Amino acid sequence: MGYLEKLLKKELKPHELDAYLPPEEAVATRRKYVEQIAGTKLLHVANSSIDFADASKRNIENAIGSVQLPVGFVELSVHGDYLNNDRALLFLATTEGKLVAGVNRGASAINKSGGARTKIIGKGMSRSVILDTGSAANSAKAMAYIRSKEGSELLRNAFKESNKRIDLLDAELYTTGRLLFVRYVADTKAAMGMNMLTIASTYATEKLVENLAKQGINAKFLSESGNMCVDKKPSAINMIRGRGVSVVAEAVVKADVLKAYFKVGSKEIEQLNYAKNYIGSSLAGSIAHNAHAANVLAASFIAYGQDVAQIVDAVNSVDDVKALENGDLYIAVYLPALEIGTYGGGTHRETAKELLMASGVYGEGDETGNSKYALAELIASGVLAGELNLLAAEAGRELAEAHSKLKR
Repeated sequence: MGYLEKLLKKELKPHELDAYLPPEEAVATRRKYVEQIAGTKLLHVANSSIDFADASKRNIENAIGSVQLPVGFVELSVHGDYLNNDRALLFLATTEGKLVAGVNRGASAINKSGGARTKIIGKGMSRSVILDTGSAANSAKAMAYIRSKEGSELLRNAFKESNKRIDLLDAELYTTGRLLFVRYVADTKAAMGMNMLTIASTYATEKLVENLAKQGINAKFLSESGNMCVDKKPSAINMIRGRGVSVVAEAVVKADVLKAYFKVGSKEIEQLNYAKNYIGSSLAGSIAHNAHAANVLAASFIAYGQDVAQIVDAVNSVDDVKALENGDLYIAVYLPALEIGTYGGGTHRETAKELLMASGVYGEGDETGNSKYALAELIASGVLAGELNLLAAEAGRELAEAHSKLKR
């Protein structure tokens, strides 16, 4: 009896094929199994260049093939601390018509006006844990120890023992009484770093609990993730304190360039930004004050092999728009929680690696994290271009017309 027949008769589970067949054969057999159940052919899903021998170890389970998306590009003039390139290439994987065209139009206007300026404002991935100390008094004692020289050194050394590529930057403390939340913030170099940070924070917390016990504080290690990280959930703390990379991209777009590209002036764009991104967002209870940052974020995350769920934090960004006295437009976007990496995770996958290399930011061998910060400046500049374009289009009442041309 063949493996497909065993799957169909439920004598074998799909994931168990990996123990009996080479990776590509296991993928093909699972795909045939799915085709039998679904009653359809997966011809395009089968068409893949992924090395499943590698991907099955680090990226996917029960693999049956791959999904393809169109990829476009935008040329940006970016002047930052880590990326300084008049023809920086940003790649966007999307199925939303006019998105790449719109970002290109915004980029062209910014490029004509001298380019985007970028600044990295903050660095550090976070992971929180929960300790149950039994009382508010014990939590206060534990907090005092963690803040002491001995406690700080204990945690820093434990992080290094766990992984030499990670540096503990801070241990933020919050309590409700018996429950003590420790929000570790660490430099994860080129990696986005959630997995290494989870391992390091667990190891460090176990060491912490041992040392607290020596001082008469019997703390229980309640959870390796306390939801104050905050990972993949909208939160005010990531907006305020930042997570991953906090970055600003700004530009001054000249008045004549605005008229040429958008047929509107700076005052109209400023008014629209205020009414839409501040009044409208506030009425809706949103903590995000931007036009459509999620579009560029999602498309770039997919193109560069990032964890797309992380845009939940990244979209909580803020647009700052001001009409200058000479008619020029100041526009900036602040992304406080851009959780990205240039090495590890999905960046190993074939197309992601190619596009990271084409953008000059692939992070293999980067012990500083500079490639990650360059990618942050690139993505932020793309978001800036997208925000400029949409705000200008809406100020000029072009949005519905653009979508109607696509017959969406």
